[in-house]
Amino acid sequence: MIQAGSIDGQSRWFLLVLGLIYMFNFIDRTIVAVVGEAIRRDLALSDLQLGMMGGLAFALFYAALGIPLARLAERYSRVKIIAVVTALWSIMTMLSGAVTNYTQLLLCRMGVGIGEAGFTPALVSMISDRFEPSRRAFVFSLIATALPIGGAIAAVGGGAIAQAFGWRWTFVAVGFPGVLLALLLILTISEPERIAAGNPEDTPSFMAVLRHLGKSPAFLHLTCGSGLVGLLGFGLNLFLIPLLVRRYGLPLPQAGLIFAFSFSLATALGTGFGGYIMGRLRRNDVRWGGWAPAVSLCLALPFYLLAIYQSDWRLLVGFLFIATICLYAFLPAIMTITQELVEPRMRASAAALHAFGQTAAGLGIGSVLLGYLSDHLAAQAFSGNYAAQCLAAKAAKSATCLSASATGLQHAMLAIGGVLLIAIYNYVRAGQRLQIEANF
Repeated sequence: MIQAGSIDGQSRWFLLVLGLIYMFNFIDRTIVAVVGEAIRRDLALSDLQLGMMGGLAFALFYAALGIPLARLAERYSRVKIIAVVTALWSIMTMLSGAVTNYTQLLLCRMGVGIGEAGFTPALVSMISDRFEPSRRAFVFSLIATALPIGGAIAAVGGGAIAQAFGWRWTFVAVGFPGVLLALLLILTISEPERIAAGNPEDTPSFMAVLRHLGKSPAFLHLTCGSGLVGLLGFGLNLFLIPLLVRRYGLPLPQAGLIFAFSFSLATALGTGFGGYIMGRLRRNDVRWGGWAPAVSLCLALPFYLLAIYQSDWRLLVGFLFIATICLYAFLPAIMTITQELVEPRMRASAAALHAFGQTAAGLGIGSVLLGYLSDHLAAQAFSGNYAAQCLAAKAAKSATCLSASATGLQHAMLAIGGVLLIAIYNYVRAGQRLQIEANF
């Protein structure tokens, strides 16, 4: 185990390679948000269909298979598991560019979800075995900064590629590097020794893990809170660029730049500082593992509502930048806090169950709910038959249709902000329980 203040060259390479894989993990997940409006218009989709394709299709397999793949990570090489799933999701991303209809695209996004499901639990488990508890939140936050960097690359680079070559070639371009990274990982990173883990045959059964975590109010509240943050965050991620294109009439490359600043840069700052702050706070009082996210969300909510309400995109960018820093400040660090509620051979399963709650609520429910609300509110804002006049034909790009779709999406994003109030309550309750339960 790497002690505090001593990250050697081998560990820095570990952080770099896993950070790059995490970056393309997020690029391949996020690229749908970047080219989503182009896909919607090309395939004549509703926002509900866009939400299902960009969220639910991915989330169903990501959440469901994350648990069995985590069980494999409790017993077998986590490095090999990550290499295989990285290659799988990258190939499925490239295949997304070859689809000819909506159903095929759904299947490809399901394949991306299958691949990415095995990554995070194995990664968190390896971090727990390589670094001491006081540094895990900071280390994971360092790796997690690859997510907003990936988001920025997807938004700026993906937007430019889509503008020049179309959305199909964009999928191919962002998927290919993952195959190379899978090879680099398997050739250069060794499997960390499991700390106090015993024999693989001693791994607790999945039912034992469920019983243990089911009796942990801290874990349940942390997972519920993270799921609700994901519900808003993933929805914002998927529909921000469509909002900028529809409501403000911005071209895709400019919308991508705004996404990179207001979401990706802000998330990088938030997760970087959040992991550092969490590490210092929890050394004094472990209850800050829940309280710090609660305080951060109290700041995020008003700025988020102000941002979505604005009629000037410049004001939206400013308010959303602050909101996003607060929204994502402690989300990666919370994943490492859950590791302190279980024994070593339960860690990957605990990470998978936490990710299941976050992904099922965020991508599975949030994206579909936001898409449904957007379509419903757009229909209310439209004077005629919105579905028949604005969704049925590819050529339906009238000013009234665009105005209705923009209004519906804006109002849906405002309404969904209320879930943060429930998340705040759950984090406060988690903080109260952590002092009792964090024993490992």
